Amino acid sequence: MSLQPEEEFDKLFLVFEGSSSEDVSHARQLWSSLSLLPPLESRLESADIRQRLPVSRPRRSSTAAVPGHIPPVPEPPSLPALRQMQEERQRYAAMADQRLEILALLRKQREQRIQKELLSAAFKPRVKESREKKPKRQEDSDLEVDRELVRQLQ
Repeated sequence: MSLQPEEEFDKLFLVFEGSSSEDVSHARQLWSSLSLLPPLESRLESADIRQRLPVSRPRRSSTAAVPGHIPPVPEPPSLPALRQMQEERQRYAAMADQRLEILALLRKQREQRIQKELLSAAFKPRVKESREKKPKRQEDSDLEVDRELVRQLQ
């Protein structure tokens, strides 16, 4: 009598001592049906995990290339959408007008400031000459102090 490997395995490891033959057969059926599956990591393929990347569908070039195909005509915007677009245009136009007014006012103020400076330029004292003289005097006194210190060292 040659036994298959599973039967030999069952006889070696499934031992039911002190039980009736019916209980033993039921127990063998139960234990053989409860065999565990290998973990997902050890399987080559899994139903839960997609094994392949999705295939891209071929893209259609332009719709005009298809003979007999008429492109759909876009529907005109609805009345509320038209009103909203018109209000936005009016708002942007008002902002542009306000910007132009502000630039004109700034330009006018700049011209007035330049005219005032030109008028008062004739009456302003020359500040540059007085500033140039003072540092020269200080430099002269510093030179004299330095000369005296050198004489003392000799």
